[in-house]
Amino acid sequence: MVDKLKAQGLQDFFIQCLQDLYIAEKKLVNCAAALSMAAFTEELQRALIAQSEEAGLHAQRLDMVFDLMNQQPGEGKCHIIEILSDKAASIVKTVETGTALRDAAIIYAVQLIAHYKIASYGSLISLLAELDYPKAKMILKECLAEEKVADAYLTKIAVDFINPAAQSESE
Repeated sequence: MVDKLKAQGLQDFFIQCLQDLYIAEKKLVNCAAALSMAAFTEELQRALIAQSEEAGLHAQRLDMVFDLMNQQPGEGKCHIIEILSDKAASIVKTVETGTALRDAAIIYAVQLIAHYKIASYGSLISLLAELDYPKAKMILKECLAEEKVADAYLTKIAVDFINPAAQSESE
């Protein structure tokens, strides 16, 4: 991997990482929508639908970054997002339907994905400090800020009522 990175250069590495993030955003559109149907509380359902819509918007913005760099988003798989979305699906299958515990587990799974995306956006922004694409940097910063807000909102939902309800269910 290190030799390949030396051969390809920073911009090529950036494009490769951007591609993974693009695939992750596209995958999250469907994953978050599916999880919203599995969620018990309306608040979480709405939050997940919003995350699905936001992922679609982020994919569109990433398309813009590809355009700015005269690149095309390719097809493929992001192995990390595949593992995380499989984990989310597994949680839904193993935790009882219609419970706050299931919602707590869904939040856990969605936040794993959100944290991957937050780390990816942050890393790509830092790579752009060396590349001359200020508009791309601005676009990625906007996506990063929205990811952080969505993550904080999921935490608030969990702390304010889902986790206490899940605890009450187990008593």
